[in-house]
Formats: sequence, C-alpha cells, structure tokens
Amino acid sequence: MDLPTETVPWRTGSDADITGNEWAGPEDTAALQVRTTTGLSTTLESSLQRVTISSALGLPRAGLVSKVDDDTEQSIWGSSTNENGGSTLDQQVGATIERTINDNKKQMGISDVNLFSPYKLGDDQDQDPTSGVREQENDEDLNEWLVEFRKTYHPLTPDTVVVEEMPEREGLLFKHTNYLVKNLVDLPNTEPSKDRCVIRRYSDFVWLQEVLLKRYPFRLIPELPPKRLGSQNADVEFLERRRKGLTRFINLVMKHPVLSKDDLMLTFLTVPTDLSSWRKQANYDTTDEFTDKKISASFMKMWQKELSEQWNEADSSIDKSIEVWLKITFILERHERRIKQIAHERTILRSLIDDFVLVTPKLYPLEHGSTVLDINNEFSVVNRHLETTTDFIAQEAHASANSLVPKFKVFVDVLFSLKGLFERYRIMAGNNVPQLQRRVEINAERLQGMKGKPDVSGTEYDKIRSTIQRDKKSIVTELNRAWLIRECILQEFTIFQETQFIITRAFQSWSKLNAEFAGLKLNEWEKLTDSLMDMPLSSQ
Repeated sequence: MDLPTETVPWRTGSDADITGNEWAGPEDTAALQVRTTTGLSTTLESSLQRVTISSALGLPRAGLVSKVDDDTEQSIWGSSTNENGGSTLDQQVGATIERTINDNKKQMGISDVNLFSPYKLGDDQDQDPTSGVREQENDEDLNEWLVEFRKTYHPLTPDTVVVEEMPEREGLLFKHTNYLVKNLVDLPNTEPSKDRCVIRRYSDFVWLQEVLLKRYPFRLIPELPPKRLGSQNADVEFLERRRKGLTRFINLVMKHPVLSKDDLMLTFLTVPTDLSSWRKQANYDTTDEFTDKKISASFMKMWQKELSEQWNEADSSIDKSIEVWLKITFILERHERRIKQIAHERTILRSLIDDFVLVTPKLYPLEHGSTVLDINNEFSVVNRHLETTTDFIAQEAHASANSLVPKFKVFVDVLFSLKGLFERYRIMAGNNVPQLQRRVEINAERLQGMKGKPDVSGTEYDKIRSTIQRDKKSIVTELNRAWLIRECILQEFTIFQETQFIITRAFQSWSKLNAEFAGLKLNEWEKLTDSLMDMPLSSQ
C-alpha cells in the first residue's frame, strides 16, 4: 500500500499482483483504482477528478481537473441555484463530470491523474515553458521544509527525566512497584511540584502510551517494556530492565517535538496526586490531532511521489534492521555478562593464591633455601594486581550496563517506533472515497435521467441532490484527512533521519569505553610484569 496512493492492504488475487509492493506507486495502481468501487481504500487520485473537489482542498488548478472545477466548484460545500430557480448542481453534475472526464481521458489516453506529483501529461509539459521553473521552486520549498522540521528534533540531547524504582512495594494481594519520576528541567506551561518529582505505576505509563496513540496515531510512539504478573514482578533483574525501558520510553517522548508539548504528557509528569484517581475525575480529550485541521495548499504543491518510495524502502528493511540491531545489542549484553564473570573468577583466583601461599613452605622447607619466601612475597603483588583489575572490570561492567548498552537499546526502541507507525498506517489510514465517488457518479446519472420527466417527484429529486452534496463533503473531509496523514508521516520520517546519529554515539561510546578500560588494565599488567621480573629463577 503506497502512502501517497494508498491501496487496500488486504486485497488479494489479481489486484494484489497489480499493486506489487504493498505501497505500490501511483502508476502501478491507476488501473486498479478505476475498477475499485467497494471495500475500504485510501485511493485519492481518481477521487478528485471524478467529483471535482480540488478547489475545496486548495489544489493547484490544472488540466482536466480544473475544467471540471470551473463548472461545479460551487456545489462542493452546498447547493447553489441560478436565477431561474434551477440548481447549478442539477444542470452540471451529470453532464460535466461524465462528458468532460470521459472525453479528456479518450483524448489524452489516461485512466487516472496522479495528484501527488507535479501535473504531467506527456507533451503538455513541453508546451508550458514555466513548468521546469515551478518544479525547481517546489523542490526548493520541499528541501527547506525538510531541513527546518528536522531541526526540531535532537535525539542526542541529555535525558531530562529520571525514573527510579521505589523500595516499598504496594498492594494487598498483588504487589506492584512504584516509580519516582523526576524532571531535571522546568516544563512549559506547568506548575511542577517543589522537587519536580511524581510517583507513578507501570499502569500509568501504559495509560500515557494509550492516550498518545489515540491523539497521535501516525507519529513515532515508543514501545513500553513488557508487563509481568504475580511472582515474576519480584524478579530483581526483570524490574531493573523494566525501569530502564520506562526511562528510555519517557525520554524519547520528551525529545519528540510534538509529543513533548502534549498537555496529557505534561500532566503525567506534574500532577502530584495519584494518577489513576486523577484520571477518574478529570475530563480530558483523546481525539486525534487532525480534528478541525485543514491541509495547506503549499504542502500539496511541494509533495513528490519519491518521498513515498523512500518510505517503501524503509518499510521493506525495517524488520531486518531490527533483527540485526537486536543481535548487536545481545552481543554487547553477553560481553557485559562475561566481564562480570571474569571479575568473579579473579576474586576466586585471589583467594586461591592466598591458600597456595600457606602450603608452599611445606613443599619447599626453608632448610633447603629461602627463595620460596621471595616467591610468596611476589604473590602479594599479584593479588594487589588482581584486586585493582577486578575493580576496573567491575567498573567496566557497570558502565556497560548503565551507559553503553542503553545507547544501543534506545535505537531498537526507535526502530520499533517506526515499525509501529507503518503498521498503524496500514490499519488505520483507510477511507471510503472510492465508494463515495461511485455513489456520486450513480446519483448524478439518476439526476440526469430524471430531467424532462413530468412524473419525477421533486422530493425524490431533491433527496438525491442532497445525497450528492453530502457525499462530496464527505470526500473532501476524507481526502483532507488523508493529506494530513501524509504530512504527518513525512514529518515523522524526516525527524527519524536524525536518529542515525544515535548509531554514531553508540559506537563512539563503545570504542571509548573499551579503550579507557583496556588502557587502565594494560597499565596494571605492565606494572605487574615489571615487578615479577624480580622473582627468583635460581637458588644461586
């Protein structure tokens, strides 16, 4: 299903073969859309040319679309009557839509018009000397739009929210964990508590994610760590992983240029009372962000179908990207566990060396020579070396667990956010434009057939005319929403480009961490080697 052309993702059979990629390009789906009259769809191209609503959306007027609009644009938002008492819609809908579009299609040899790329129809472009200039201007506008919006997202800025597990667990039958959520900075338009801290449960984070998904279904909403029940919630390692996951979640939201300004998000971070009690009493709105919003003509003008092709590429690689990066993160976590094991083994080695020092005098009685005492003295140097390097290893493991691995895991969260966005699009971006446009055509034909017939009821005629008007309004509304979704996804994909630098930071931190501790440990090994050069090698 192509984000600009948007065919039905669950279509099967020959239709599926036509679309190819589930986000097929406009040219691939044109023939398919002409045949589509039933089922959910988000196809937009064929709709505008058939029901003449480009003016209502503020589209540039060009080609056959503008010809139809010239005759019928007054009927888009309501009826319009002429001086003789007849309806403009009555006179124009049937004849203009049917004749003009069909005649132009025959003359131009096309089955559809792609409204999501600059208007091009073969030789028409060559006849317009300004078309190249307009395209260049559109490219410049788009590039400027992308650059400016990308500047609004800064994923490498320090985290501003700290999530700490509180030691006391609450609940009678099922114990639950409370988290201390602390803001490190002042939040806009809020009155935070004196210490900027609130107490939240895992279920409060779930509520926050749910309301964000309702309000912003086509934005990058991060995933939450999983929930466990019963005795599993007492698992210390699980609770620590969940705490870190909640930390990544809330800070990803706070760095998002739109989500961070949401009033319910700010409420989550500032209301000092129990949030579940507040939710029961408060009256808050969860309608999506597109309500009462109209797409700008400037955005539609600069839209290019190549943008959706980029989304197709990203969508086709998202699963593989997640798989590979999860393996990278797993290897780092496994290394962290190994160095913890190394630290544990060196502690054991120190103890064993102490035990061995106690038995060496029995193996090598002093009557035969005192060199064994010199050897035992150097063992104390070995133990000091093991103690120091064990501390370094423990510090390395701690830094890896609390600083390095989270930098890698946050990119996993980002990838899952993008995957979730694509999945929600496939599920939620459908509309009824094809059915509505077909119904307009049928009713327009019925109106045309009623003309000149004395037995036609005026009430029936007005009812059909009202139905056409209502359907056209619905198409305008649904197409407007489809454009808003398109703009929203472009915004999200644009700021997603900044997340590539999370990869940079992660590997820079990995290299720096290893270099730092490798240097410290190498220095200790060199000192130990120099010291052990004094151990006796002969009794002479």
